[in-house]
Formats: sequence, structure tokens, C-alpha cells
Amino acid sequence: MKKKTKLHFDQLQLKLHQIIRQKTISEKMDFYSLLDEMSVYYCLSTEELLTRGFRKAYRQSVEGV
Repeated sequence: MKKKTKLHFDQLQLKLHQIIRQKTISEKMDFYSLLDEMSVYYCLSTEELLTRGFRKAYRQSVEGV
């Protein structure tokens, strides 16, 4: 488990891409399970991840937006 105190959007997006590649299609689409998984990985609360751009990274990674 890693702890990143200065987590940047590009790091968040890269890790999200890595996680998504390892999952099935149904698991890929669940925003909250991915948010929880990233929260554990980075030792940050879900609120902290959301303020660091998780929603944008999720949309780009999963929805291609």
C-alpha cells in the first residue's frame, strides 16, 4: 500500500487506468467501488480523492470523456 501526500491528477488517472484494465466490464463501471479502492490504495478519504480530481479521472478513464 502506498501513501501519497502530494497526489496529482495525472497520478490518480494512471492508477485508475491500471485498476480498470484488471477488472471485468461490470466492475469497471462502478464509480463508488473504484473510489473506495483508490481511497484504500492512497490512504486518503473518498472526499480527499474527490477534491483531487477523482471524478474527472474516472470520467476520462471509464467514459472516455
